Amino acid sequence: MSLIQPTKLKKIFKVKNTGEISQLEDLVAVETKIKLLINDQEILSLSATPMHLKELVVGFILTENLIKDSWCPEELEFVEKNDELIVKIYTYEKGDLPSKTLTSGCFASYSFLNEIPPYQTFDFKVDIQSIFNSFKTFVRMAELFKTTGGFHSAALCDQENLLFFTEDIGRHNAVDKVLGYALLRRLSLEDKLILVSGRVSSDMVLKVGRWRIPFLISRSAPTSLAVELAEKIGLTLIGFLRGERFNVYSHPQRIKNLENMGG
Repeated sequence: MSLIQPTKLKKIFKVKNTGEISQLEDLVAVETKIKLLINDQEILSLSATPMHLKELVVGFILTENLIKDSWCPEELEFVEKNDELIVKIYTYEKGDLPSKTLTSGCFASYSFLNEIPPYQTFDFKVDIQSIFNSFKTFVRMAELFKTTGGFHSAALCDQENLLFFTEDIGRHNAVDKVLGYALLRRLSLEDKLILVSGRVSSDMVLKVGRWRIPFLISRSAPTSLAVELAEKIGLTLIGFLRGERFNVYSHPQRIKNLENMGG
């Protein structure tokens, strides 16, 4: 896989209000351009952190439904060229796909994922303390953010264990990496939680809803449309999980002790 490191040292000047100026080395997040080619047609160019790249690509193309025929993710080809990564995929599908360029922080849905059917079950429930415990572990693992301040985090967990953790300069990239990890391993997702560090937007709710994951939990705020969509499709959306508190924006009935609080 990529030999590009997720961080690099840069010489900087640190300036203080007292007038003191010092020169030192500081770690900064690496932003790598990635081109995605399907049947030699470039359909996507995005900026991302060069780690967990197979998970990123698989999570993105399957969530966005870019490939509809049978396809083996093991056939991905990565080519590193001049600090740029080219990902090649070959399928039996024919026809042109529109091209798209994504930066590390832009709206990330290729097709807006069409209409997401509502969840039909609320049998899977999680207790409050498990949510707090999982998120404490999640925050502790964000080493790249701690050293640079330039990364978003995402993780997949069940009721007791954190199964996969990743970081990326883009919020949506981090979620795609988590989804790709689960899809590559054919994990059941209807009893899982996704944890994220950043703002929850409507397209992030749609990504999670595409795979019928019951919980999306963030330390930051959701947008109004994210809340509306979560309510509509049946997703339990939690935000502002900080310290010993959190806000539940939709479907609290999946949280033990909140079953009778309404939907």
